[in-house]
Amino acid sequence: MQRIAAAVWMDLVPCLCTALGAGTVFLAGRCTAGPGRGAMGLSAGIMLGAGLFGLFLPAVQEGGWPAALAGFFLGLAALTALGPLAGRVTRKGGAAGLVLASAFYNLPQGMAVGLAGATAAEGAGIAGALTFSLGLGLQNFPEGAALSLPLRAKGATRRMAFAAGAASGLVELAGAALAGALAVRLAPALPWLMGAAAGAMACTVARQLAPAALDEGGRGAAGAVLGFGAMFALSTLLG
Repeated sequence: MQRIAAAVWMDLVPCLCTALGAGTVFLAGRCTAGPGRGAMGLSAGIMLGAGLFGLFLPAVQEGGWPAALAGFFLGLAALTALGPLAGRVTRKGGAAGLVLASAFYNLPQGMAVGLAGATAAEGAGIAGALTFSLGLGLQNFPEGAALSLPLRAKGATRRMAFAAGAASGLVELAGAALAGALAVRLAPALPWLMGAAAGAMACTVARQLAPAALDEGGRGAAGAVLGFGAMFALSTLLG
């Protein structure tokens, strides 16, 4: 139980930041063109940078290139396969695809944070676990907005859009609890989990966020560069 509690506590900050990001839907007006000029580009840049600096490179350091790459392509392939499923689940396939994508990569993210928290409960790596939790939380704020705002633009009520964005954080919390319960067995799989989350993020950027960012024109491109640069700076400061 101590490992599970530590895993859940470590993931509370990322989960809360996701909900706060989703809450921005209450501050934004409804629009048909998207969640805001440059917002999707910013989300794409942050997600891409977070996947590279916060997940993939640490996975390489933890388990080497083969494990990180294997996890990356596994996450990429699995999320690609979810695309047709999302289209069958609802007529609003794009929105459903974004929600399913978030749930998919949030699960291994939560497991990675939970595993780090469970390890810290044993007295090892607490500084690294806190850094990972804080970095993921800062990344999750725009992720929550990147979910709730497009859903609002597609016609969902503010409450429904917020609930969908916040629920993705609850998926992450469930992953953390699972990792805490299976900490001993999952420890060797940490590079795979982090790599899979990075691959799922890359797929989300390519299929969902990048096209929307291109529709935003120059502001979308500027937002992507700004978001990627911000995650690079954050990884440098926290590293």
